[in-house]
Amino acid sequence: MGLLDQDLLDGLSIQRMIFHVVGPSDDDFQLMDEIDASGFESFFLARIRETNIGNRFNFIGPDAGVCPSLRSIAESATKFVQRTKQLTESFQSGHKSAPMSSRGAFIVAQLGGLEVPAFALIKFDDQTVLRYQQTRKEDGSVRAKVTEVDNTFIEDRKAMQKSALIVLNENQDGGELAVYDRVNKCNVSEYFKTFLGVRRLYTPTDATGRFVDALHASVIRFKSLMPDAVKRNWRKNLHDAVQARETIEPGEDLNVFGSQVFGAFWQDKNFRKHVDRSLHQKRISGEVIEIDKERVKPPPMRRLKTRENVLIIYPKQLDDAGDSLVKVEKQPDGSATITIRTSGIEDDDLADEIASRRLAQS
Repeated sequence: MGLLDQDLLDGLSIQRMIFHVVGPSDDDFQLMDEIDASGFESFFLARIRETNIGNRFNFIGPDAGVCPSLRSIAESATKFVQRTKQLTESFQSGHKSAPMSSRGAFIVAQLGGLEVPAFALIKFDDQTVLRYQQTRKEDGSVRAKVTEVDNTFIEDRKAMQKSALIVLNENQDGGELAVYDRVNKCNVSEYFKTFLGVRRLYTPTDATGRFVDALHASVIRFKSLMPDAVKRNWRKNLHDAVQARETIEPGEDLNVFGSQVFGAFWQDKNFRKHVDRSLHQKRISGEVIEIDKERVKPPPMRRLKTRENVLIIYPKQLDDAGDSLVKVEKQPDGSATITIRTSGIEDDDLADEIASRRLAQS
């Protein structure tokens, strides 16, 4: 999941599409006419759906960047070709002088299937593809003839240098975007950000907080099914894992991070589905999280609660002492003996119901 949930993503279609040629030189730039993608719609929709798992942005305002041109297309079909050419000229002016710019196709697709206007912008790199043909010689041996194919679209996300899935809605900024940038996965190249007219939806502090809240929501839901070691240590593991890195990327990197925090329980399918759903609900699904390490504090307290509703809260540092002051001995039948060795009791009092509830929830 990402900007759009799966049902909306599955319902997308391409209404109209055009691409123009861009590159690091003005000689590369070539404007073209609208194309018919019939028969190949699934190929381009797959690339668009991959963009859905991208960093979230908002327009700086309803009159910023590409927003006015896209709204103009949505309001008048006759302006599609003219406006896309203008957009590509604007993209080319920033792209040609950018580091690591390359020749390729800049695609503008008007999408259907949503109740609001939606568009996809994709910069594909030109790729060199080799084709070979086999020929059999008179003596029975086989020879391969290799030829080069120019100007190809590759079925691989790595062929997309930059892409944006854009939904125009009635919020004060004019719309929402999911943006993928192969060169700058944590954010977006400055020229592409300027071209789109956008700002990052979340600061590192916001993103980190939402990410942690999503994990916490899933822990609460599945706590009764978690092994004791996971319940006991996941907060400490989370702190340690966060301190050891700068970002958390979606996909395989998230799985590595999740395994560091939850161990083998991360592989529980129902738990993973709930985590994905929680990330989507927090509007952080698909984001590259730039970690604010100060946002994830080491857990200072240990909390024990028995089935008899006896609550014990003590500083976690006592766990780390060589001769622990709090000792828990668990038995195979689930019962346990808790021993607290103390130099003295400072308070022994009865508490009212409100105070007890406040203590239990802290």
